[in-house]
Amino acid sequence: MPSISVIVPAYNVEKYVGECLESIMNQTFDDLEIICVNDGSTDSTLDILNDYVKKDKRIKVISQENRGLSGARNTGLKNADGKYVYFIDSDDYLELDALQKLYELSEKNDLDMVLFKLINIDDETKERYPTKYYDMKYMGEYAGEVFSHRDIPKYVYRIPVSIPGKFFKRDLIKDMEFVEGMIFEDNAFFVEALFKAERVSFLDEYLYIRRVRQDSITTSSKNFTDYIAVSNLLIDITKDYGLYDQYKPQLFNKTITNTYLRFDQVSGEDKDIFFTEMKKDYLAKKDEYDADEAFQNGPERLREIFYSAIESENAREFDLSIKYFDLNKSYAKASKSAEKLSNENQHLKSENEKLAEENERLTRINEEALNSTSWKVTKPLRYLGDAVKK
Repeated sequence: MPSISVIVPAYNVEKYVGECLESIMNQTFDDLEIICVNDGSTDSTLDILNDYVKKDKRIKVISQENRGLSGARNTGLKNADGKYVYFIDSDDYLELDALQKLYELSEKNDLDMVLFKLINIDDETKERYPTKYYDMKYMGEYAGEVFSHRDIPKYVYRIPVSIPGKFFKRDLIKDMEFVEGMIFEDNAFFVEALFKAERVSFLDEYLYIRRVRQDSITTSSKNFTDYIAVSNLLIDITKDYGLYDQYKPQLFNKTITNTYLRFDQVSGEDKDIFFTEMKKDYLAKKDEYDADEAFQNGPERLREIFYSAIESENAREFDLSIKYFDLNKSYAKASKSAEKLSNENQHLKSENEKLAEENERLTRINEEALNSTSWKVTKPLRYLGDAVKK
């Protein structure tokens, strides 16, 4: 049994898959099986994979009809024999010591899962750049520690869901599946894995280089309505694990805020389609959320998004409603800041006036002293004292 099964879903990535495989083959840790799932590629991806099979006996290729990223990952997981499982996207690559570090940390602390940081690389400029989302600075205090979701309730739905940023014990996920036929599928898989895991660590290092390219799945807006279905999956999973009441405030924020974010990212007909699906979803939840104390006491913006979607006739009306709300909030915040600055300026002005008055008083005292009889009488003695000192 290999120590680590590395699963590489591959679909039409002839330009990138070689670099991805090289980064796996040349890892400082070599007790691997490398499972490449050719997901119905129509370019030369399969030929490239077969060429790499000849170079490295640890590589095996499984071909299937196109089922999408989730389907390819599911196939890879079903064929994995390693103690640990790692999923990598075939257009990305790893630092060469990544699997060594992840394996050693997992063995040392008997971990179910390791979280670590991803860094972006621009496909055109080749420039690497970190992002706040993948940096997870809020997890810094847990670096190297062992924890579970119960220890990080504020962060359960904030942690990046990207599966390539996770290292799993196979026993944790062997009976799980990625939801097929939609994007944003990482959300449900990760949250369920986190709820199942009893021993998790955060490795505060960039081990994964995430390629940002314009033709990737998530840069297309046509499937963004999938996020509505994924949000409902998150709710269902949280309920299934008996954690809904505990995590409702964070879950409302995750699903509603991110749904609006996805709506804001699409345009044209896609925006109209997204709005229609969002409104339908919110209408179905209205009675429940009307009576939910956690929702009613939550952030005002969440309720504004929810009820505005229900009350608006179309996407444009809804869009303008939220932008008007945000603008008013920004104006109120700016006004409050201006008032604070005005008060601070008034305080400084008052302090300056006091200092000027004190300076004037001291000047007056000094002038009175210089003009006093005692000062004039003792003047010769001061000159004599100065001369003696010299």
